[in-house]
Amino acid sequence: DERELKRQRRKQSNRESARRSRLRKQAKCEELSTRVDALAVENAALRSELGRLMEERNKLAQENVTLMVWFYKVCGFSS
Repeated sequence: DERELKRQRRKQSNRESARRSRLRKQAKCEELSTRVDALAVENAALRSELGRLMEERNKLAQENVTLMVWFYKVCGFSS
C-alpha cells in the first residue's frame, strides 16, 4: 500500500544519504592525510633550515668574539 511504498522510499533515501555521508567522510580523511604528508615534508625542511641557521649563528657568534678580542688588543684595552 501507499504507506509501505513511502516507508521503502524513505529507507532508500536514508541509505543514499548514509552512502553520501560515508563518501564525504572518506574524502575528508584523504584530504587530511594529504595535508599531513605535506606538512611533514614542510616540517622536515624547516627543521633542516633551522639547523643550518643555528650553525651559522654559532659561527658568527664565535667570529664576533674573535673580533672583539682583536679589537681590545689593537686598541689597548685589557679584557
